[in-house]
Amino acid sequence: MAKVEFVLPDVGEGLEEGEIVSWLVAPGDTVARDQPLVEVQTDKALVELPSPVAGQIVSLAFAAGDIVKVGQILVVLEDSRSGDPAPHSPPPATSLATDPPSASASPGGAPAARPKAAPAVRKLALDRGVDLATITGSGPGGRILATDVEAAAAPAPATGVPDHGIGAVRNAGSAAGPSGEIGWMEPGRHPLRGIRRVTAEAMARSWSEIPHLTTLDEIDAAGLLAARRRLADAGIDTTIGALLVAAVARGLRRYPVFNASLEGTSEDSGGTIVVHPDCNIGLAVATADGLVVPVIRQADRRPLADLAAEVRRLTTAARNRRVGVAELRGGTFTISNWGAIGGRYATPLIRPPEVGIMGFGAIEQRPFVIDGEVKARPTLPWSLSADHRLIDGDVSTAFSEYVTGLLADPITLLAELLADGTPGAPGS
Repeated sequence: MAKVEFVLPDVGEGLEEGEIVSWLVAPGDTVARDQPLVEVQTDKALVELPSPVAGQIVSLAFAAGDIVKVGQILVVLEDSRSGDPAPHSPPPATSLATDPPSASASPGGAPAARPKAAPAVRKLALDRGVDLATITGSGPGGRILATDVEAAAAPAPATGVPDHGIGAVRNAGSAAGPSGEIGWMEPGRHPLRGIRRVTAEAMARSWSEIPHLTTLDEIDAAGLLAARRRLADAGIDTTIGALLVAAVARGLRRYPVFNASLEGTSEDSGGTIVVHPDCNIGLAVATADGLVVPVIRQADRRPLADLAAEVRRLTTAARNRRVGVAELRGGTFTISNWGAIGGRYATPLIRPPEVGIMGFGAIEQRPFVIDGEVKARPTLPWSLSADHRLIDGDVSTAFSEYVTGLLADPITLLAELLADGTPGAPGS
């Protein structure tokens, strides 16, 4: 039988490396063709890499937590077919947007059903030393939940400083902490892995490379809330988040310099300004493992109902780690909504190579001046960070005034959205 060396393929645009999150097989296992072998965290998403052949696992070249370069050998397999080895071309990676029909080897060589569990639950099981095959899931269809893993986990050691894995960091909504609170971490040393490592690298690059210009203020959101209520009364299901995306998208169309990126900038070269034809807005979504930014493509060209549905779909998929790799690519501007957890002001950091990011706080009753009098009004805080290498204060102010003007008095925005979903000319 021929041996097959399976290398890390480029599963993204310009991918250089990936992190081994967990192995789904072990040396000696018998695998089927296209059976998932390993979960790899790239700078975009968590993906499963399937086996190129049916056969037996000879050796694994890396351990969980290792960083692997594209083209390096991941695993060596023994092809069960006779004759010449198959061409050396790795199969496409499988995004965790759906549950693949995978299997694990049984002692007799016949594949058995792989336990049903989300990627975050698989990582939690790895951290806790729990074999998913020994657990009966309490979720729909027998799916194993985080609470099932915690119940099956052995008690933590009473002494010593633990060395935790990737799943130790948990944000809002996680079941891993004692109360699922934001910012919970166990005492001890924690490797910087997974989405947190990717985020750390991106933010360090943002802070070191981009001179940030940040402005912030708040608007009276009474008109925005009234618009949403009227839409609901008319049978149009939308969210404040969708209206935020719609307003920002029209701001990008009105001021295309914000829908741009900088390439090849250095001391020796002036670089290139790339103004993108499509307004592809990324949504920063908090997950149990860190921020994930799915992208709404052509956000300025979508009818309101379609835009609202896409915001809901991508937000839910990101939180459940079911967003596809392609849905994380190609963003031209980012929106962050820390108001979802009650925040007011922040200074968001730009995601290279983009040149802007706009964030929104929580709508709450606050003092606001109306006709010379201070009154309690529902106000929406906002912050805009711009790349000062390309965008000056006058342009930043014009963009933010335009976007917040649409939100404070959304008649123009709604008229365009409800007409036929087709945007007008820039500056209209």
